[in-house]
Amino acid sequence: MTGTPREIDAQDRAALLLEGIVVLAAEEAEGRTHVEVSGAGEERVRAAVAARLGGDVEVSVLAELPRTLEPRRCVGHMEREPGRLQLRYVLWGDEHMDDIVVAEDEERVVVLASVCTAAAGEVRDGCECPFHVYLGRPLGDRQVYDGLTGDPVPFKNVYESLRGL
Repeated sequence: MTGTPREIDAQDRAALLLEGIVVLAAEEAEGRTHVEVSGAGEERVRAAVAARLGGDVEVSVLAELPRTLEPRRCVGHMEREPGRLQLRYVLWGDEHMDDIVVAEDEERVVVLASVCTAAAGEVRDGCECPFHVYLGRPLGDRQVYDGLTGDPVPFKNVYESLRGL
């Protein structure tokens, strides 16, 4: 049964948030309202949304929280000064770096980044960003590897390309 599409207003959003449910997106299509939400306990979330918005509303529970952590591949590295390694990652929209884990031995440095991103997966332009980590000793001739892919991380000196501007 389809009914009249229901507008999700500020009171609905506040009432649902009081129950730990975040409305990430809402749209009307073909006479139905579809909402994307985040919240813990899928059955509980679906029941609370239906109680608030009505049983005709289609609900997609995307995640427990409105943001998720995802691993991200490192696209470049450069030792800025002995022991300070600049790593480069592409971030999209309102993403931000959560953490970069570093493990090093005599032959290599391995890095693994986790990025905080929107559960709704908004697509926006990407931007390559620098992040710095400190090593136990200078990089020397050790290779830097990406912990997500296992691949070597390429050396990237962005300052060389900026000199030509």
